[in-house]
Amino acid sequence: MESRQLFSLLEQAGDAAFASGPFGRICYWSPAAEKLLGYSRQQALAKDCWDVLTADGEDLKKICCRGCRILESARRRRQIPAFDLHAATATGERMWLNVSILVTPVAEGPSPLVVHLMRDISRRKRLESAARQFLSCAFECGTSQSSPPKTQTDQAAFNLTSREFSVLRLLAQGRDTAQIATQLGISPVTVRNHVQRLLAKLESHTRLEAVMRGMQAGLI
Repeated sequence: MESRQLFSLLEQAGDAAFASGPFGRICYWSPAAEKLLGYSRQQALAKDCWDVLTADGEDLKKICCRGCRILESARRRRQIPAFDLHAATATGERMWLNVSILVTPVAEGPSPLVVHLMRDISRRKRLESAARQFLSCAFECGTSQSSPPKTQTDQAAFNLTSREFSVLRLLAQGRDTAQIATQLGISPVTVRNHVQRLLAKLESHTRLEAVMRGMQAGLI
């Protein structure tokens, strides 16, 4: 596919989009991206993507940076799952985005092109934060009463390991990735791996949904 054909398709996409070469130089910035983040096409084109987005993740670790792991995975043609990032806007405010990556070979120019499809999830993040605070309060109130401890059978019903069960309980207390890593003495990457397995086992799409399912099942 030629890049102009790809860009024409992205103009029609519902999501905001930009494309970069395999080392991060932006070569396409959609009108929807202008509207979403406030940067004009002229401001974004030929810039390195990390200089425009300056984004970090839930654990406050910088995601958009030189040596970006997303670009490294794209160059190696690895599958890249969708992810959330906290990106800068032209006004200086920050916005939560969910990002999907499409790696597309093109007939000319730097190949492959790394297409970022972006959608605003700020409202969802605010609701999740409020719900985590509520669940944390409910959890603390519940554990302050003399409720019986959960059994190994409760965990086994969902095939949860002891570590996954510990992570689930900490999520219910409103802990984020960095806090869970510190409390359990493991790395943030390991925490995220446990969370992904939890989501799969509890058939959930988000951490909040996993906690709600865990509460409904009597795991928490």
